[in-house]
Amino acid sequence: MNYGKRGMALEEMLEWTNQAYKTMNLALVDKIPTPWRAYYNKRKGISSATPMKKSSVDFGGTIKGGQAIYFEAKSTKNKTSFPLSNIEEHQIYYLLAVEKLGGIGFFIIEFSTLNERYLVPTGFILRHWEHQRLGGRKSITINSIREGAWLIPTSNVPADYLKIVNSHLLKKEA
Repeated sequence: MNYGKRGMALEEMLEWTNQAYKTMNLALVDKIPTPWRAYYNKRKGISSATPMKKSSVDFGGTIKGGQAIYFEAKSTKNKTSFPLSNIEEHQIYYLLAVEKLGGIGFFIIEFSTLNERYLVPTGFILRHWEHQRLGGRKSITINSIREGAWLIPTSNVPADYLKIVNSHLLKKEA
């Protein structure tokens, strides 16, 4: 099984959503490409390629009002839990750094078989990640995600994560 492609449908959905947000002047969020190094064979052209460094996260940009927003998108076919092995440690710490600087960081986790997508706070993932490192569960149950995250609605766009950002995560000026 090719695990590298399992989140492509989710990423395409999010790219469509981001294009709609751009058209509506709500946000400018783009896919962040992973830099690759290509290796050439004189006779065949590119023979192989490897990532030059660990990527940051999948998407980043700015929402209306100037707030920075970054998130990582993950998908699973599992119906009962999300494997923590799908998340790399550097992704958690990148999103925590975004939040420390005043930006908004989170994960979008899709249960593709259930057609459910959740906006999951970085701190929620960190707690489960650290618990796993201490010998706890190697996954987060769907019930735990349903209790600690927000179901992303489908409205004018396929995955309206900004509705949650604006109502729950946006830092309001006092």
